[in-house]
Order: sequence, then structure tokens, then C-alpha cells
Amino acid sequence: MGMDLKPVTLDDIRSIYRYTSLYGEGCCQHSPVSMWSLYEKYGDSFCIQDGFLYVCREHLCDDDYRVYLAPFGAGDVAGAFETILSDAHSHGKKAKFITLTEKYAGILNEAYPGQFECVNDRDLAEYIISMETMRDFPGKFHARRRTEIRSFWRDFGDRTEVHVMTANDLEEVLDYAVEWMNTYSETHDEEALERELVCIRRQIAHTDDLGITGTVIRIDGNVRAFCYGVGLDDDYYDVLIEKGDREYPGIYRVLRQESTRLNVDGYKYVNFEEDVGVPGLRRLKESYGPEFLIGKYRVTER
Repeated sequence: MGMDLKPVTLDDIRSIYRYTSLYGEGCCQHSPVSMWSLYEKYGDSFCIQDGFLYVCREHLCDDDYRVYLAPFGAGDVAGAFETILSDAHSHGKKAKFITLTEKYAGILNEAYPGQFECVNDRDLAEYIISMETMRDFPGKFHARRRTEIRSFWRDFGDRTEVHVMTANDLEEVLDYAVEWMNTYSETHDEEALERELVCIRRQIAHTDDLGITGTVIRIDGNVRAFCYGVGLDDDYYDVLIEKGDREYPGIYRVLRQESTRLNVDGYKYVNFEEDVGVPGLRRLKESYGPEFLIGKYRVTER
């Protein structure tokens, strides 16, 4: 049985969220905002069928495999995986899942023992940090961060304004994002930066539709840092984008603390996303003392 898939559009965000918020386990890969925002990268197409949400990552498919997310819904998840396999086979291909969580990888392997190769990909594990940790940086473990924050406020406090991102900030936020990209283009993957800027433009243009909330830091009246994110469900908040001017030491620490206070109140966890195998990024994310990691598996039909 095949699936009648269609590209994720802005109008589909809420209907997709009804499934991912209940069955997405707080995983950033399951965010409908990211599905829509990153369409050029993943080509996410979806359908809702027999009580399950199905998502195919069309731009990751190749001559041999069709690539899917887990099926999201209540009831017979193993049967929903069968629907995915039937769809892949109807295209003359095998099924591949790049980011299955442990729960869904377990269900699939139990239903189809020996039929899939399943590899835990540490580079794709998501860092889950408690809201209290990111808000307060408590205890000896985070003493250095508290010192850096105090130093920032001592050196720049009388010139600094921190506030919730509003419609009046969006044009300047986007201008600063472009400035940031130009400043750091030599030390980052230029193609990845271009993709990110396309994503930021799309998200900034539709903050209300996407449910995005954010924080802006102005120094001498000018935007020098911003971040924004979106709720994945009632417990998890996903940090989508953060940019800051490193000429102001400690600005990222302040940004993360203040944005948690302003935007994450009521959530239990901040999803700090993956490190994608970048050593410096891994050290940074581990240094925040995550509560746990959401492990993800690459699963390929044999």
C-alpha cells in the first residue's frame, strides 16, 4: 500500500504538530518547523493516513533507497512501518531511516528481525539540557560560566539591552544574521552558511505562523546577538538559531541564560540539538552537562 505524499507547507504545521508533539519524543528532527524551513535540504513530504503521520525525506532518496522518518501515531506502530516498507517497495526501492530514536529502532527490529542493519550514530545524538541548568548555571560545575556572565555585565551592562524578540526587531535581526555570515564565512562551511541563511530568512518572515519566540541583545542600540526557537511539545524547547558577536566576551553565555529566562519558562528541557561530529561543538555541548542524549540510529533495509 503506497502513500499519497505532499510537500510540507506552512499551512500544514499545526496538523503535523498534533502528531509530533505527542509521539516525537522531543527530538528536533521531528519538528514540523524544521521540516518546512529546511525543505531545500530534506524535501520533506508527508501524509496522514489511518491515524499515523508519515514523512518521506524526498531529497535524500537515491536510486536504491527511499528515506523516511518514523511513523508517528497511536496504535500499531509495527503495522505503520509496514506501510512505509510497502511505499518504498512500490517505488522499486528499499527503506532507509537516518534518524530513528531508540524506541522506534527497537519496534522496527522486533517486527522485522534481521531485515535491517541498525547503527547508532553518535554524531546525530541530541543534547537535552534542563531548563534550570540553562537558566541558572548552578553549582561548581558551571562556576566559570557565572563568572563570564558577571564579567559581561560589568564590562558592557550599561550599554546593553536584552528583550524578547518582536516584529520591530526582525529586519535588524536579519541584517545582523547576514553580517554574522559575512564575518565568519572564512572559518565555516560556506555552503552550510548559505543554507542556514535561507532557513533564517524563511523563519524570520513567518515567526507568528511558526510559533517562534526569541531574544535579542542590543549593545549601544545595535543588535549584537539573537537567538530563537520553538516548542517541540509541552516539555521540550528547540533552540533553532543563535548568533552573537564574539568581540563581546561572554555574550553567548548571556544569550543562552537570558533567552531561557524569557522564552523557555514552562518547559522542562532545552534541546541543544546535535554536534554533527564537529569536535569543538561536541566539547561545547558536553560542557553544559546535559541531562541525557537522545540517541539516533541509521537503519537500512538489507
